[in-house]
Amino acid sequence: MNGIHFKDAGPKRRLEDLHANELRLKLENAGIAYPDDATKQELIALVRKNRL
Repeated sequence: MNGIHFKDAGPKRRLEDLHANELRLKLENAGIAYPDDATKQELIALVRKNRL
């Protein structure tokens, strides 16, 4: 029996549905700097700008 790959486990979540820490993790993994006091909307804008 094959397991379900994590990426196929459920519907894709929109950026607005992600937590701020998940957005920060996306940016950190891509090596993109962001301000420590960035709001969730600013983080979403950075993720969209860098097409992550």
